[in-house]
Amino acid sequence: MEVDSTTVIPSAKPITSSGMTNMTPDDYRNIFWSMLRDAIDQMLTHPPGSYKPISYEQMYSAVYKCVCKQYSEQLYADLMTHVKTRLGQWSNHLTSVEDDSFINEFHKALVQYFHALGGIVPIFTYMNRFYIESKLHTDLKTELIKVFSSLVSDQHVARLIPLMVAAQSRPFCIPPAVMSTMCKHLYQLNPEYTVIEPKLFSSYLPNVLPQMTEEDLQAQKEADRMLQESLLAQGWGCTDNMSSTRKRDLEDAPGPPNRG
Repeated sequence: MEVDSTTVIPSAKPITSSGMTNMTPDDYRNIFWSMLRDAIDQMLTHPPGSYKPISYEQMYSAVYKCVCKQYSEQLYADLMTHVKTRLGQWSNHLTSVEDDSFINEFHKALVQYFHALGGIVPIFTYMNRFYIESKLHTDLKTELIKVFSSLVSDQHVARLIPLMVAAQSRPFCIPPAVMSTMCKHLYQLNPEYTVIEPKLFSSYLPNVLPQMTEEDLQAQKEADRMLQESLLAQGWGCTDNMSSTRKRDLEDAPGPPNRG
């Protein structure tokens, strides 16, 4: 998900275990948090794999220093505030997206965010263990998922899910892999989303609907039959007809000119 940011991580000063006995507020703000913020921005604003690899060791060391120098509370507050700012920009962007592009744009946001979580959470492992878990009695991944739910998915799910249902009724309108990823991540964000449209989620996730009765099975068979007829009417799967048509075309085609 692109936002108005062109942040690039600068060459940071090496951080060693003996290089700093005290950390002033200016040190924290201008060296450590600045470096961490830039790394977060790269993970949140650039497509996965498109940016220069971030040094996990360097970032972990910066977090370790901040926690050891009693900046845990400030670091956690800065992290959450910054992520909320970025997600607010994403949500505003989604508001301006037209319906025909909305599913793909929301999918991009989901993939980007969950990919970023895979980098942010490990970098802040030390803060998570010795501040968030021990003092706040929660964990960083849970809190970051809550923030996305609150600022992005909760704001747009009432628009998103009907569009997904409509797309599902038009075969190949949206690739099945995209729909599957959307349902999986939406469920991770908030399992209650499945209540809005259980049949949609049950197409891609197990155990969403109650166990089928015999009547349900018959209804499902009928729905499958109607879908197959719809696909055939649109020309999908008519390989025999296509082969026979091509054969007739070949038979009717003029032969090579007689060179005799």
